[in-house]
Amino acid sequence: MLGRVYLSYEVGSFPKNLIPPHIRRDENKEPKYTTQQECVMMRRQVRKSKGFDIDFTQFRSVFNYRPVNFDCKEYSLAPETTRGLLERLSRNSLKNYNKEWFTEYEFLNVVKANSYMCSGIMFFITFEVRDPYDNLAKLFQARVRYYYDVTDDYILCRPKPNQKVKCVGTSRKHKSLA
Repeated sequence: MLGRVYLSYEVGSFPKNLIPPHIRRDENKEPKYTTQQECVMMRRQVRKSKGFDIDFTQFRSVFNYRPVNFDCKEYSLAPETTRGLLERLSRNSLKNYNKEWFTEYEFLNVVKANSYMCSGIMFFITFEVRDPYDNLAKLFQARVRYYYDVTDDYILCRPKPNQKVKCVGTSRKHKSLA
């Protein structure tokens, strides 16, 4: 289930020192959409991508869905870094996926992540795996609810939809059980 999209800061009302500039488009750049138009655009992107692929450069307003800066310290508890946290959550999601689907994908690295606050933090993580079938890198997505030291809820892990590559997940050496 996706969280509802809501406006955090309207154009011109947010504290500029708290919001990283990569979240929003330049306030003076055209086209200038109204806050309501931006809200509709954000909802469409969230719905279409299930929260994973949002083009934050289209927005001048700031919403509850935000890109995760891998180098910030707001998401993790020391000594773990945000990058380390996302890698751990991705690895555990992939481990669960491999166990459930009898596959052997190997985690490579985190590509990007979005988040929103809920009873914890909901992460939408896109990461790369190695497919043992053809030894090629493939994209996976994981949705995880994280609440610091309390719990990690692994909600979804899947190959990214609409990739132009086939995801098999097992080695060519494996023989089918007949």
